[in-house]
Amino acid sequence: MNLFRSASPEDPAADPAVARARRISAYKQGQRDAAASVNERAQIQERDAAIRQAYDRGRRDERARRPSRRGPPFVGLIVLLVAAAGALIFYLAYQQGGFANGGRVVDQSIANTTQSATQATRNVVNKAGDALQNAGQTIKQKAGSGNSTN
Repeated sequence: MNLFRSASPEDPAADPAVARARRISAYKQGQRDAAASVNERAQIQERDAAIRQAYDRGRRDERARRPSRRGPPFVGLIVLLVAAAGALIFYLAYQQGGFANGGRVVDQSIANTTQSATQATRNVVNKAGDALQNAGQTIKQKAGSGNSTN
């Protein structure tokens, strides 16, 4: 672009109709470029949305395909208790010199615990029975003394 160029009548750039046609052509080219840019952005957004949907669908499919790793918590607790009991049995068998002797120790422990629990239960029942009898006697005495004063 020459700023110091003089406009001569034979120069086609000096013609206002040519200059106007060039401006109109540049304007239309700009509109086409803007439309292409808008279309390109829309295509990118559509592609991004499609990729996101495919990714989410793949995650759902993977979760549905693979079984849950965790079970109910009480199942784990039961397995732990059984494993602890097994370890105790092996320890007693080793300590007592055989499974028969180890089983005998376990049986004796259970019998002692049962005897202790049975005795404690009987003591509680006896104390409760005595307390009920005392309460009944107290009620009778109060009822008898209340009738004699009237």
